[in-house]
Amino acid sequence: MSPPAAAPKHVVIIGGGICGVSTAYFLATHTARLPTTKITILEGNKIASAASGYSGGFLAKDWHGSATSDLSEMSYNLHEELSNKFNGQKEWGYRTVDTLSIETDATRKSKKSSPLPWLENGLVHSSRSLGSHKTTAQVHPKLFTEFFSKKFLENPNTEIKFGQVKSLSLNPETNTPKSVSYSTISNDNDKQEMIDDIDSIVICAGPWTGRLSNDLLGSKIGQKLSVQGHRAHSIILKTKQDLTATCLFTSMTLKDGSAAEPEVYARPDGTTYICGAGDDEPLPETSAEVSPSPNAIAKLHKQAQALSDIFTTEQNVEIVAEQACYLPIADRGRPLVGKVRGVENVWIGSGLSCWGITQGPGTGKVLAELILEGKAKSADISKLAP
Repeated sequence: MSPPAAAPKHVVIIGGGICGVSTAYFLATHTARLPTTKITILEGNKIASAASGYSGGFLAKDWHGSATSDLSEMSYNLHEELSNKFNGQKEWGYRTVDTLSIETDATRKSKKSSPLPWLENGLVHSSRSLGSHKTTAQVHPKLFTEFFSKKFLENPNTEIKFGQVKSLSLNPETNTPKSVSYSTISNDNDKQEMIDDIDSIVICAGPWTGRLSNDLLGSKIGQKLSVQGHRAHSIILKTKQDLTATCLFTSMTLKDGSAAEPEVYARPDGTTYICGAGDDEPLPETSAEVSPSPNAIAKLHKQAQALSDIFTTEQNVEIVAEQACYLPIADRGRPLVGKVRGVENVWIGSGLSCWGITQGPGTGKVLAELILEGKAKSADISKLAP
């Protein structure tokens, strides 16, 4: 692939999650030598309004398959670099963690000692290390995404617009983007807006990528970019005691014999993020319409209380949030990162599944390289080409 003949004059990035914001940030910092290039984030709701605002922020360096291993390792290291550069420990809760897999069974007593001081002795029947401070870490993804959306705006010729994308017009001579229309709400009425004189589009719309690709590019191209949404639930609890820097992947048997596998991430701000699937529903039209299932939330509270009494009301636990989001799952089973075939100057970064926070910054960096230099230099994404 040869480098572009000329620098893009106006890049529009659809989506204000971690992939879209990271792409915008790295484009803006790359284009410091290209002062005429304009970059716009177009987001339907608010920055980090979907999974990037509600996921747990667990990062893993070496848990990935061959198609994404290089991107994941690069992006994991990039998280550390960005934290060192911008004080991520303070700004978005970056820290390395120990990660354990534990099996609990409340129906029978274990003779093993608890691997953690806040887990009751006799509950954990087995535990093993899944990652150390060298290979696993965490961030608060909402704070990360919001921080870099602001850093992006510190660069010249950058902007963020809010509205629902409606259509894309292509230049018939070059088959490149020409303009994009979107709607905003003004005085309870839809107001149609237009961004003209563009020449490049990046689609980072998470679980809405499939629908949007069909609407903007037609079904022939859109069917190759199919991404679905799978609803995941989470609760955030504030306990009286701070927990160790540990992330848990559990396999639980509760007192009633039911099974559960919640993931538990202790955060440096004193909260604990607990997540699990359940009660999936079709993807709504917008991120503003996403809501949790009361049944799924109740199950998470039950599982948390079965794991440790520090999560019970008797211990004055504070419920910080009860929420849901949709993970973007690409139909083909691996992310879509690269240039879209069948149209010019359209790129995509989506379908990263539960690894969106780990891979998000790296995805943004390689997309910026593709757009400005014609080649992804920082990681091998050859198996992720759409």
